[in-house]
Amino acid sequence: MRPKFARAKYFPSGWEADLDRFVALFHRYGYIYRPLAGGTWASANEKWGLTDTEIIKAISNVHEKFILGTRAGKTTRFAVLDIDTDSRYHNQKYLDKLLLILSRAGLSRSSLFRSSHSEGWHLYLFFDEPISSAELHHQLVALLKLNDFVVSKGTLEVFPNPGKNSQGMGLRLPLQHGFAWLDKRTLDVDHYREQMSPTKALTYFLDLLDSDANTYKAFRLLKDHVSKLENKREKAKLPASMPPNVVPLRATVTLTDNADGHLVISIFGHQPTGLNAENWCRGRQFSIEGLTGPSQRAEAIFSLNHYLFYGDPSRNLLPMGYGYEEERDWAIKEFLESRHNGHSSDISQGRADALEQSARAAHWRPPSKRGADTKTYTAAVPISWVLENKKRKTSARRRIQDALDGLKKLGRSFTTVELQEAAECARDTLYKHSDIWRQDYEDLAAGFFAICPDEYNAVVEAACPKSEPPSTTTQKITPPGLLAARRIVSEMSMRSKRDMQKSSKASDQAREAAENDWRSRVAALISTSPPSLSIGEIKARLFILRGLLSIAPYEEDARSLLPYIQHLQKEFGARQGPPSLAT
Repeated sequence: MRPKFARAKYFPSGWEADLDRFVALFHRYGYIYRPLAGGTWASANEKWGLTDTEIIKAISNVHEKFILGTRAGKTTRFAVLDIDTDSRYHNQKYLDKLLLILSRAGLSRSSLFRSSHSEGWHLYLFFDEPISSAELHHQLVALLKLNDFVVSKGTLEVFPNPGKNSQGMGLRLPLQHGFAWLDKRTLDVDHYREQMSPTKALTYFLDLLDSDANTYKAFRLLKDHVSKLENKREKAKLPASMPPNVVPLRATVTLTDNADGHLVISIFGHQPTGLNAENWCRGRQFSIEGLTGPSQRAEAIFSLNHYLFYGDPSRNLLPMGYGYEEERDWAIKEFLESRHNGHSSDISQGRADALEQSARAAHWRPPSKRGADTKTYTAAVPISWVLENKKRKTSARRRIQDALDGLKKLGRSFTTVELQEAAECARDTLYKHSDIWRQDYEDLAAGFFAICPDEYNAVVEAACPKSEPPSTTTQKITPPGLLAARRIVSEMSMRSKRDMQKSSKASDQAREAAENDWRSRVAALISTSPPSLSIGEIKARLFILRGLLSIAPYEEDARSLLPYIQHLQKEFGARQGPPSLAT
């Protein structure tokens, strides 16, 4: 007979109230389960109710048969965004974008967990009171889709998912095997469930339920935000006529059956003559996200020129066709200086020729549109770029070699982190020049473990020749190898904490500098009265200021900028006469 579960062994007297709070979060009927030995998830009979004991056994990690999950009830205290390991959104860039979208919608609080050993993510959104499951699911799915996220199984799923004509989808219970607490800034694991007692794990989870809970007012803000986005999307679906100054850059491009082409038609209502769907969509992405990685500056300049040339009705972005070359050039330079996101060192260092390519791209015209007065540019790479790249490569290799020589003198193995810090270079740079240090790194590592005494090479029944004989299984003596391993793990943990504190301080300083830079840029751009600007300057400033508005440090900053943008829009509308009718 199977022994009865002893709840008091894992949750002594006094934990009843906390356990009641936890189990009350989950709907009991139509639960799902998966064998511990592996296999697929299965659904229990919808009339079967999951007992408190089964839930407590599961979160204590002592359930002898199954991993458990539950479906949604009519109301819920939390929502979960499920991102699988293989999803395109399983990275820091898209996580930051997701958190920004949720924050703008009013849901500024969230908690990130590792769902299981598969390394998938569960982003929890707690609420301080029950919310309608169906309504919450509908609003979150709408918010994600309106911000161009793909909501589908294996990519990004939203829970609760009560379903319309079925029981809906089930979600794995938290605190089971493989569960972990993650840091949203670094994606490092803060706490592993297996290393915590059941009471400690429950305390940590309930603390987040209290401290990271969004209010019901935040849910109402979410609904209002989604409604406004839907209204804007509906207006953007209306066909937009191309202004008379916009003529095709190239011959008509045949639209292929792809996502970019469908997006263009959904926004413009037709396929604009000469528009390249792929380049336009890439420019649109850059205008929303800025630079997202190294070596993107040239592509961003080209794509943004194409994007600004035709405009974007879905974002109320006015087209800047022929005759607005200088405005396009200025708008792109201003945009990249504020939205390169640290991925362009030349822009960060203020190099004069960092954005020279922007002028060449803005003034390019097809042969049929070139005249005697057209300004032409050569496509030659500036010699200063070539010399600077060569100089930086030589300097990096010299620093790596000097750092390697210094570490080799210590006569011990070294880590790549130590070499990187000694060389004062980026990790990508270090691995780009691995031909300098790879062989010495492997040789020293092999030699180090070969000469280590047995207490550092801990194996079963292994001991240093000068130590006592190995203990028998009846003796409760910690092997010396385990003690040494614990000391090493403790030292590594302390190093990691120091690095995290240093990184956090640097991040705060960088954020403060970025906020000051944002305010100084905005102050310079809004110092001119809109009536004194030309039509082209108004278009360019609208593009730049809308981009800056999307990355405003605080809500107060955004509110102070919005009246000037509205003034620009009003001024542009006042100067536009009635459309001329073709005869």
